[in-house]
Amino acid sequence: MKKTVLFIILAGVLFASCEKDQDMYKLLPEDQAEKPVLAAHDAIIVTENNMGDMTTFRWQKADFGVPTDIEYTLYVKVGDGEAAAVTTAFGDSLTIVLEDLNKILIAAGVEPDSPTKAQFFLEAAYKDLYKINSDAITLDVSTFKPLFPDAVYMIGQEFGEWNWNNPTIAEMIPINGNPGKFWAVRYFANPESGFKWNTVKAWGGDFFSLGTDVGFTTRDGNAFVSEAGFYIIVIDYTANKITIEPAQVYGMGDCFGGWNTGQYPFAADGNVMKITTSNEGELRIYANASAAGVGGDWWRMEFVILDGKIAYRGNGNDQERVRVDAGKVVTLDFNNGTGTIQ
Repeated sequence: MKKTVLFIILAGVLFASCEKDQDMYKLLPEDQAEKPVLAAHDAIIVTENNMGDMTTFRWQKADFGVPTDIEYTLYVKVGDGEAAAVTTAFGDSLTIVLEDLNKILIAAGVEPDSPTKAQFFLEAAYKDLYKINSDAITLDVSTFKPLFPDAVYMIGQEFGEWNWNNPTIAEMIPINGNPGKFWAVRYFANPESGFKWNTVKAWGGDFFSLGTDVGFTTRDGNAFVSEAGFYIIVIDYTANKITIEPAQVYGMGDCFGGWNTGQYPFAADGNVMKITTSNEGELRIYANASAAGVGGDWWRMEFVILDGKIAYRGNGNDQERVRVDAGKVVTLDFNNGTGTIQ
């Protein structure tokens, strides 16, 4: 009986203690939470010789009124551009390698070797309830132009039969005005058939990942898609990322009915893509992908049919114009690099 009474007393004490803890800590309304304070930071100058060094950002923690881990994300914004996430951490500091920061700054709009003012700020997140930002600090930053490859090639059983001398290996196309970014559209017939990439047409240095893989899997030293179909591959050296997603190919211009992006899609027909013109006019065609980052600048991934071949703009200027009549069927065979207008 004494043990039972003692247990009840202890339970009551613990319950009262829990009630006191709950009263002590209450989540503050969002407008009353204390935002984090990002500490001053020296200018960031990235050079060829210090890209392996690290820099640390520190801050005074946010206060949401409850003792909990808060997730902090550092952002950078250049001019009127979109804020770009740098990295995420818990605690009151984070450290990033200058080489990684260099890529993020360039992607955010900092021209290499051109001193620029950039704004950094923190986002403090309490679970999924709400987020609060610090005031921004402005830093002088200078980036180093990394040495991106001039070309990238894709090889596999379906793309050159694993033979670098085979003309059907896929040559990736530079995204116009975006150093370090390449793309290609291909039809994948067999999901079990692997593929990989290299910056030269030879073995040695070939790769199946750059670190971040989106839309495909890897195993046994190769990359794989999940099912047959048309895909667009985007290789982004600025973010060490490869993305594979369903292909988006569109017509553009008067021969299709106008100049609005995303309005005149090609349709898959087996292992080729087709579209029919509605008016007479210049033939213009382009691809798009969420990973490309070109926005409405469709011409950065433009191509046309010349002499029966798909001719890509790449980093070049306006291409030779091709006029077509209404009612013409435009067919693209990306794997063979050919096209017809009939």
